[in-house]
Amino acid sequence: MLKTQRFIVALCLLALAAVANASPPKSAAHVDPKAPCFRWPAVDYDDDGVFDRVDNCPGTPKGCTVDQWGCSTDADGDGVCDGVDQCPNTPAGTKVTANGCPEGYRAPTPVKGTPTPPPPPAPKPIEKPAPPPPSATEKQLIETGTLRLDNVYFETNSTVLLPESKAILDEVGRALERHPEMNFEVGGHTDTRGRAAYNLTLSDGRANAVRTYLVQNFNISPNALGAKGYGETQPITQERNEEELHRNRRVEIKVVR
Repeated sequence: MLKTQRFIVALCLLALAAVANASPPKSAAHVDPKAPCFRWPAVDYDDDGVFDRVDNCPGTPKGCTVDQWGCSTDADGDGVCDGVDQCPNTPAGTKVTANGCPEGYRAPTPVKGTPTPPPPPAPKPIEKPAPPPPSATEKQLIETGTLRLDNVYFETNSTVLLPESKAILDEVGRALERHPEMNFEVGGHTDTRGRAAYNLTLSDGRANAVRTYLVQNFNISPNALGAKGYGETQPITQERNEEELHRNRRVEIKVVR
């Protein structure tokens, strides 16, 4: 035993002497950290990444994948080592060529990059339709500041609107909501028949009934539309006949400046 240990020590001393006269290693690839007596120079003649000191297969063909003992692997068992095998999943028993692919196999032509699709076209701006031209009712109201509503009807001695009033009120509503920058007033008027106090209350109720319809059915701010009853205080005729009485019983829309 003692002779063997002395022999190993002697070999190490000879190796160290050789190392002392040698050039330093070029890189870590030339260093064998597990060598028993020295760290370099390391030898890997088949260049498979496994030092010859532990390489059990020193003649491995270039490009083959090897295990820790320097022996090539062949996952599909076709006789062509992994790393060289261009068809690594060949079925068992298939005759293959030197590149590990079946005879007659042609590799697909590689695609050089995926073409970038053109950017989608920019969305066209949504063009708002031009607003409809003003109606005759709107023109009269804006140009004169007053609009008489001849076709607004109520139940007798009542503030309840009759269905036949809807057409003119809808036309007025569309006109008012086109002018949110302006303020308006619904005025109610009666003829002189009956008591003045009753007529004032009736006209006020009818004016508010019209206002409520317009605010509820159109985009009109409640603050931009007022209502007031004038009763019989602002007649426009002398009431000499039924037609003139009818003209005094009216609803008007006014622009409030």
